[in-house]
Amino acid sequence: MKKILLLILLAFPGFSQTAQIDSLKQLLSQSIRRPDFASDTAHSQLIKATMKAYGNVNIDSSARYNAMLIDFCLKRKLEDELIYAYHYAGYLFQIKGDHHQSISFQYKALILAEKLKQFKRVAFSHGALAHAYTSLKSYKKALALCLQGLAVLSKHPDKETEMSILNVLGSVYREQGQLKEALKVNSQLYTLARAENDPWYESYGLHAVGRVFNDMGDETKAMDFYRKALTLSEKTGSTELQGNILLNTAHLYIKQRNWKEAYKYCMLAKQIAMPVKNSSIIMEAEEMLYTVFKETGRPDDALRAYESFVFLKDSLSREKNQHRIEALQAQYDNVQKTNALQSERVRRLAGEVKNQQLGRTANGLFMATLSIIVIAVMLFWNVRQLRIKNREIDRQKNLLEVAQAELADINKTLEGRVAQRTEELLTANRELTEKNEEIKKALFKGQKIERKRVAIELHDNLSSLLSAVNMSIQSIDPRRLSEPHQAIYQSLIHLIQNAYAEVRNISHNILPAELEKEGLAKTLETLIGRLNKNSGIQFSLSIQNLTNRLPIEIEFNLYSIVWELINNAIRHSQATEVLISLVRSEFGVSLSVGDNGIGLGNSSTKRGVGLQNIHNRLETLGGTFDIPETAGSGTLVLIEIPIEVVRFNGNLVIEGNEG
Repeated sequence: MKKILLLILLAFPGFSQTAQIDSLKQLLSQSIRRPDFASDTAHSQLIKATMKAYGNVNIDSSARYNAMLIDFCLKRKLEDELIYAYHYAGYLFQIKGDHHQSISFQYKALILAEKLKQFKRVAFSHGALAHAYTSLKSYKKALALCLQGLAVLSKHPDKETEMSILNVLGSVYREQGQLKEALKVNSQLYTLARAENDPWYESYGLHAVGRVFNDMGDETKAMDFYRKALTLSEKTGSTELQGNILLNTAHLYIKQRNWKEAYKYCMLAKQIAMPVKNSSIIMEAEEMLYTVFKETGRPDDALRAYESFVFLKDSLSREKNQHRIEALQAQYDNVQKTNALQSERVRRLAGEVKNQQLGRTANGLFMATLSIIVIAVMLFWNVRQLRIKNREIDRQKNLLEVAQAELADINKTLEGRVAQRTEELLTANRELTEKNEEIKKALFKGQKIERKRVAIELHDNLSSLLSAVNMSIQSIDPRRLSEPHQAIYQSLIHLIQNAYAEVRNISHNILPAELEKEGLAKTLETLIGRLNKNSGIQFSLSIQNLTNRLPIEIEFNLYSIVWELINNAIRHSQATEVLISLVRSEFGVSLSVGDNGIGLGNSSTKRGVGLQNIHNRLETLGGTFDIPETAGSGTLVLIEIPIEVVRFNGNLVIEGNEG
């Protein structure tokens, strides 16, 4: 009877939001105190209903009940409800502006939906992920996710999910400046929403069409669509939707220099966002109010609005950093679980082979298992050291944030205060830049020391271990084995020899000693000479204008990039010739690596681990990376790295050059 009463209360249109929440909390409290009060499914529905009821009242309270729902579903193994809980968690983080954490939860929902073959939720996950990537301006990734979601819906139609994906797809096109495509998609969304009698998407469709007309410069049509969307949004009860429409209307009035109307709509957006603690809407409203107050001669109000905007922005940034740390911890846990599974597989394989081999063969397998355990221990140690370094970097960042917060008092007039604030910010920025440089140098030094240590460990320990394994395997008399076992024996010998050669190659090239002593040019010449002796590919090296040493960080990363590209050419290109060109210009260095192999083909847009490593290295150096299309066969990689220089007595001097 109590369940029926609950459904009646939720369905009755006159039932107030506050009374609804109070009743739900009362029922939930009884369910917690009395396990026999409701089944697991009914209990999860109570938590879900309370979470959704708080959604438009208090986002923080909604997030607490969302965490409660996730925990309950995990303990009771309610996978259907868990998918919804992950989706809602991603939605709440999206509202707060923490797009990275939103992506994390939406991927959890996607994996579980694919496992249970719930195709509607699979498509919805693609749309939600596309929304988060659009907020991060990763338009290429967002577009691919939208198309994947629509492809799923073509086989498993669902109009509501289709509207959610069309919503995101229109934003992707609009933010990339493809306004005709955006207008077409948003009009399609509005038409579908009207046919389905969905006021939320109907309102959003009008709003999205208005934004496209605004970008096209037709402010009259844009304002007309905004007003229609705002009127309809008031019926949905969605503060997120209503707040965004109000902000875009205010922005249009600012563009028209209608300060009175702009102020009015900014305040309306704040009023609906503050009760639910929607930080992203409040922050954007404060930023617009700062412009309005500044232009209307209200310096004190402008200053208060600007300080509120900065405070909210810094708060969101700190929250995002914390969630990224938690995401890294989760990734580390996944690596540990993967290693455990791999160890278990090896142990099962050893158990199956044990009854079929002689005593000496068992010793060989034991040594192989021991080597895998040693590698796992080394991986755990490296990850642990990385976490310690990350914590130290976060501590330094927190110190910098505290230093930024300690700004001087503002002068009597707005212009004087802004000027003083600008000077202080410039000073703080210089200090931040210097501190970042120190951190980068310390991090690079640590990486260099760690690479040396890893190279020594690989050469001294792992090579010795592989040699011992090889000796143990070779001590087996193959004549005593059956023909199948002799084939296995020869395969093991071959694999161990390949592993030994690979370890020697990695330990030598991970950080060549001559790179520090003789510089990049000499090291590359030595590497190319060695490759031409031992490889079936003809390598050519051209170095121009590199008479002086580059900063050691740039030399190290350039060497690593060249080594990665050479490995790709050897393993995948099927080329007979590879040309490497390194040119020093006045303000940077250019690297090109080309071959006459089979090229990348249709995989040119995909990025493997090697290319991702190159991209990450170039990001730290501020460099660029391009793989242009070639008319014939082969692959060409172009890399540009800027180098800061200063002039002294008319001569160029590289900053930070120790060579």
